[in-house]
Amino acid sequence: MPIDLPKVGETEEQYLSYCIGEEIKAGKSQDVAAAICISTYRQDKMSYIRDASKKAMARIAYDTDFRGINLAEGDGLENACWDGYEAIGTKILDGREVPNCVPIKE
Repeated sequence: MPIDLPKVGETEEQYLSYCIGEEIKAGKSQDVAAAICISTYRQDKMSYIRDASKKAMARIAYDTDFRGINLAEGDGLENACWDGYEAIGTKILDGREVPNCVPIKE
C-alpha cells in the first residue's frame, strides 16, 4: 500500500497519528508501522532542504537512525533488516521500539 506523504505544514505528530494506523490496518506490526511512517516523514522533510550542508547532515542523521532496517517488509524481527544485517533485539528510536539491525559478521 503506498504511503501518503505529509501534507504541507503538517507536524510529525499529526502525520504519525494517522499514518501508523493506516499501516497497521495494512497488516504491519506497530513497530514496523512506526518505523515506516517516521522514515517517510523525515524523507519528505529532507526533500525541502536547499542548503547542501544542511541536507548532507540531515541525510547522515537519517542513515544513522535507520541503518540496516528494511522499512519495506518485516513483521517483527524476521526479515526486518536488509541483506547483510541481522536483528539483534530492538532499540528505541524517536520514542518507539524498532529492530536493532547490525551487520552480520563473517
